[in-house]
Order: sequence, then C-alpha cells, then structure tokens
Amino acid sequence: MSDEPRLNDSVNASADSQSPPFGKPGRRSRTPTFGQRHGTVPWSNAVPERSSSRPIELRFQPVENGMDYLLSVSECLADEPTSRELKYAVLHLQAAVEVLLKARLAGEHWALVFDKIENASREKFVKGDFRSCGTPEALKRLEVIVGLDLGVSGGIENDLKQLVKWRNALQHYGLTEPAPAVEKISANILDFLLTFVHDHLRPSLTTEDLQVLNRQIGLVGDGLAQIKRLLAARWNRLRGELTPLQDDTVACPLCQQEALLLGVDAPSCRFCLVIWPHGEEAAFTYVETVLKLDVAKVFHDNGASLVNECPNCSADALVSGIKMASGREVPHLCFQCGVKFGELEPCWDCGLPYTLDVDSNGQCKRCGGVGKGVPF
Repeated sequence: MSDEPRLNDSVNASADSQSPPFGKPGRRSRTPTFGQRHGTVPWSNAVPERSSSRPIELRFQPVENGMDYLLSVSECLADEPTSRELKYAVLHLQAAVEVLLKARLAGEHWALVFDKIENASREKFVKGDFRSCGTPEALKRLEVIVGLDLGVSGGIENDLKQLVKWRNALQHYGLTEPAPAVEKISANILDFLLTFVHDHLRPSLTTEDLQVLNRQIGLVGDGLAQIKRLLAARWNRLRGELTPLQDDTVACPLCQQEALLLGVDAPSCRFCLVIWPHGEEAAFTYVETVLKLDVAKVFHDNGASLVNECPNCSADALVSGIKMASGREVPHLCFQCGVKFGELEPCWDCGLPYTLDVDSNGQCKRCGGVGKGVPF
C-alpha cells in the first residue's frame, strides 16, 4: 500500500455523478473490474458494439444495487488505489450504506423509508417519487422501530458520520484526504455492512434477492480481506517507528489507531497520515470520538468545559484523562504543544486550569497571579 495517493479532487473530480471508475492498466484481478462487469472501458479504448436485438436496460433492485456498490468499493481499494478510485470508493460506499439500510427498512414496512413517515404514499413509493430518510435516521429507525441491535455506537458511528462528510464534500466543493485514512474507515464500514447484511438483511429477503446476495457477498468478503491484509501490513511497517514514540502518541481521532504523534509542528497520525492543522480541532475531535463524550452536552448540563486553554501555549487544546500509547495515564495533555501536566486547579477568577503558586492568591498568571502549569 502506497502512502502517496491522496483524494485531492477539489476541482476536476467534484462528484456530479457516480459513474464507475475505470480499471487500472496492467492490474490483474481474480474478479472482473467494475467497468468490465458493466460494459464500460477506458476512454482510450474503442466503444464496444452493442447488439441491436437486445436493448440494454438500467435494471438494479435494491439489494443487488447495494451489493454491487460494495463490490465496486472493494475493487477500488485493492492494491494501490488512484485518486479517482478513492473518490468512487467514498461515493459508492455511502451509496451502499443508504441502499442496504433502507432495503431492510422497506422489508419491515415501505413507509419507514420516507423522510417524513406521516407523508408516506404507496403510489409515490412505487414510483420512487419521494424524499427518503438520511443515514442517521435510517439507523435510528432500524434500532428503535424495527428493534435491531446494530451496535453502531462508538467507533463505527463516527466512521459513518465521517463518510457522510466526505461524500458531501465531494458532491459540493471537493475533498483532500490521505489514502490510508479513506482505506481504514472504508474497511471498518465494509466490515459493519457485511455483518449487517448477514445478520439483519438476509433473513428478510425473497428467494430471488437471496440468490443475488449469495452470488456477490463472497466477492465483497474476499475484497475486504485483501484490504485488511494491506492495512495490517502497513501497521507492521510502522510498529518499529512508533515504539520509541509511544509516550508522545495517542489514539488518532479519525482512524482510532494509536498513532497520533504530538509535540511536533502539528498533530499528525503516522497510520492514516491525517495532519491536524490546529491542535484545538484535534482535541475536540479526540474528546468526542475517542473519549466518547459530547462536548456541547456536558457544557450545557453542568457548565464544564472538556477542552481548556493550555497553560504552556495558550491554545484551547488541553484535554484531561489521557492514556498514552505506552499505557501511561496523563492527567492533562495539550494537543497543540504536546506538553503533559500533572494535577491542575481552576483559577479562582477565570476558572482555567493552572497549578497555583502559594503567592498567587488563587489566580492564574493571566488574571494577575503567578500560577502556571507545571509539566508532568
């Protein structure tokens, strides 16, 4: 797996359509590429002749459509994906999530697919002339109304939210992300979807849909296994590099791997290669995705701030209760400068955390005292 490809399509690859990617020259695959399976060819080749006796139709039922999107994703992420293939991996994966979740909702009752259930119309459903619910609402309905235990809290919930953000960025104004970040989150979601299909969608399928599913699910599973092998190989390559840095490394808010290195120019993940330009953003995202705390809700409920000003660099990037990759527990850590602090007390005036000096009168340095943070 190369670290070079980046999903950088802010202009030319803005996704105004979800057309399939074209196969790579020289790639040998155990399964046909998306383009080979659907009759598309690279632009440089001649367009194949079509038989006039049998007109081509666009015919995909929901389950077949969703599984075909998943197969496309597994093909796009095989070997060393190009920027174009990364783009379609994101678009097709989000499409697969929506199609497969809503296929299960429709299996329970067709009205559950509508954005507003109270406006559901059988006629509109049959024609496909309606606004459907989004991914978060589909997940909620599957758990609350249908009664499924999807296990979407925590990491996979964050991955699904990130996928929606990437898809929206590509559709509207472009996106730049490192290839390993796309691959890791895509592998997580592929894994989730295959489990969902097997446990919750398969039992509700008709005989025809089940035959289609059985033809495709093995190919998608093989593709996911290959992606996981590539990710495992990447982690093995990084292990030697990260071992001596474990006391300055925490879990990455994006890929969840213990590979986010602090104390450098900017927080950067050595696994997914994401660089956080500002420690503040990394800190807030870490609290919500790794510590699984709702910053806004905690502040609203009791006025407590989960991210505070750092006594060393003054950035709003100080987080409490951090566990380093080495296993060491740190009372306070700044995601901007990387400085670790021991126990801190709130300033009597502004409430910001500082180690208070005997002569500071309970005030931090900014409020007129001499108290300041002491490195841990």
